[in-house]
Amino acid sequence: MYPPTDPLDRLRDTFVRPFYLRLLHANFVHRNDGDSLRQAIANAACMISDEEIELLLTEREWRGRLCAAWFIGLNKRISFVPSIGDLLLASEMVYAGQGYCVALGLIGSEECARLLRSYLDTYLPLNGRDYDQTWAIGALAHVEGVPPQQYLEPALWQISGYFIDPAEGIEDFSEVVSYLRRHRMIEGEN
Repeated sequence: MYPPTDPLDRLRDTFVRPFYLRLLHANFVHRNDGDSLRQAIANAACMISDEEIELLLTEREWRGRLCAAWFIGLNKRISFVPSIGDLLLASEMVYAGQGYCVALGLIGSEECARLLRSYLDTYLPLNGRDYDQTWAIGALAHVEGVPPQQYLEPALWQISGYFIDPAEGIEDFSEVVSYLRRHRMIEGEN
């Protein structure tokens, strides 16, 4: 097999294919895949250029967007906050929103909190739209340091006869951040 000649294929081979299944749902945290994967993710977050991230974010495909967003958050690339917020609000791609919430939660600025609140204001109550609200509430609670009470009302989280517990989203996000900190994967927190 010949190496890919298309720059986008090389980008996907380097920064997407090795990571997207592990970053999806923060699988690598729950499976504890080991030092080599953690190091590879942290290295990729440092190595990928802003231009390469931008290219992945503009592709209409969730895997690249998910990875790019995680790399933005791990490396705290604040210049991407407005575009990540726009992508989160647009909610165009399944799974990509998880990464957007991770990025905003790890960067953690007031603007990040505002964007997460805007998302929750738009997509709560669920009304049949079970997207990335649990990731968003977890990220917002992390940024603000306390659970956002106005979004915890059970009626907001009812969907088709069942209830999604926002406290689980908050706890899960906190677990992800603790894992990232414990393994020194967040830039500037080493």
